[in-house]
Amino acid sequence: MLNEHTLERLTEMMENMANRVMRGNMGVAADMLCWTPLAPWIRASRRARIESQTHEARLREKASSLCQDATREHADLLVSSWA
Repeated sequence: MLNEHTLERLTEMMENMANRVMRGNMGVAADMLCWTPLAPWIRASRRARIESQTHEARLREKASSLCQDATREHADLLVSSWA
């Protein structure tokens, strides 16, 4: 019998695999729809997704840089006061 943690992990893994397959199938369907009158909407959707991903990546880089700067400049705050 599987314990609850293992069952939860397996369920999560299967959901991730199913989502990956569905995203792949959606990509193929969108590629086929690019040859129909729906092409402008498909292009707009893809452009919006790429812009969103780019924005998120830039924010992540800025946050990482800020965290590194704060860690470097205030390393004394990372040491416990009772040690």
